Amino acid sequence: MESFNISDGDLTHRQEIIQLLRMAIEQQWSMSYVTTVKNRVSTHSLYLVSVNALDGTVSVSGKNLDAIKPGQTIMFRGQSGALAVVFQSRKVDHETGVKLHNSDSIFEFDIPYKIACTQLRKTLRVNVDSIYEVPAVLYMVNGAMIDSVLMDISTSGAKFRVDKNLKKELNSMQMVDACKITLPDGVFIQTGVQLIQMINDEQADLSLLRCQFIHMKPKEENKLEKFIEGTLAKVDDFQLQ
Repeated sequence: MESFNISDGDLTHRQEIIQLLRMAIEQQWSMSYVTTVKNRVSTHSLYLVSVNALDGTVSVSGKNLDAIKPGQTIMFRGQSGALAVVFQSRKVDHETGVKLHNSDSIFEFDIPYKIACTQLRKTLRVNVDSIYEVPAVLYMVNGAMIDSVLMDISTSGAKFRVDKNLKKELNSMQMVDACKITLPDGVFIQTGVQLIQMINDEQADLSLLRCQFIHMKPKEENKLEKFIEGTLAKVDDFQLQ
């Protein structure tokens, strides 16, 4: 059984680190960096601009970055939904000379050797497969569709079971684009998703995909919350019987 996971723990494989940074840029994660001056800790917002894999650098833009000396290492923080990341990176010895539309200069930092990932578990997760069989379709960025079954769900994400090994088909975190979940009452929930974990079981010939919801519209959020509330009530009824 092989696991591909950015939900908890340290990410150390260079290609996965590059993929995560590029995903953070595409999805406009909330990013910041931390400085300490005379025992005073300050947090400053910034933008990830690009990842330069050949040069081994990531380009960033933000306020007060010019005050960071070349060779100095600072801490970066980022968050998207329930996923939080932290990493350290050293400022490269030169400025790119490029400026963004807001006049902030772009600076280069080394691609980090390690990114610490934490899944923020603030929402209740419901095990759906013990009560219903809820079908779902996962949409790939190349237009392909994969049939799956919903295993569990919360307001921040869901786990899907696919009855085949996707090791060869899904070789990147960025390949899964969206999902469509058909609830027991026939209501559909459609939203963008971000793959944060994949477990491939060759012996059982199946894959488990943990996805985080992104860009979910308020109407879809309301449908999801009603479904979770109803499922929790049904679980409580089963426990009382």
